Amino acid sequence: MSWKLATVTFAILIAAVLAGRASDSQGGTATWDMTRSAAWASYLLLWASVITGVGVNLRFHPGVGRQAFVFEVHRMTGTLGLTLALVHGFALVLDRYLVFHIWDVFVPFASGYRPWEVALGVFALWLLLAILFSTWFAGWVPTAAWRAIHFLAYAAFGLALLHGLTAGSDTQHWPTHVIYSLTVGALLGAVFLRFVAHDWIEAVRHAASHPGP
Repeated sequence: MSWKLATVTFAILIAAVLAGRASDSQGGTATWDMTRSAAWASYLLLWASVITGVGVNLRFHPGVGRQAFVFEVHRMTGTLGLTLALVHGFALVLDRYLVFHIWDVFVPFASGYRPWEVALGVFALWLLLAILFSTWFAGWVPTAAWRAIHFLAYAAFGLALLHGLTAGSDTQHWPTHVIYSLTVGALLGAVFLRFVAHDWIEAVRHAASHPGP
């Protein structure tokens, strides 16, 4: 189901980018604005996917009772995050002023525009593809390999963050730093719960399932 949603979403957004480019014949910034929007949406969806993935792993998601719901949000945000990352790349290819080729989207250091900074995003894209493909074909992937691949989500998020900080045109604006600070802070808290605070999580879960008189 998620790949069907991703395909439809990608087709609709690419059509919107093409329509914006066609209607922007006077040299406006429609395509550039769309690629920036897709980049932000992809980053936030990736962040949401990693956060909910921690919740699924710990079975700890205060305020949300159903594990299946959190898992579905995790799966959908991850798939849509990849979709928006691809839209971001293809919108750059369609931009009238920035010289960006299709291979620049997938080949690290191929871009003539900030090659190192763009490569961070390319590596993040490939890690997302590996994670999503391991999920879609989980029945054919050994459990140990699947878990190892999923740990790459932290690296993908870190690379996407560095890509946004170094290559993003919005980095100079203070709201950008607020968003990055909030998302990174929340993720660090989730990572602390995931890898350090196991006993506290168990105590909270036990107290919730065995309320006192």
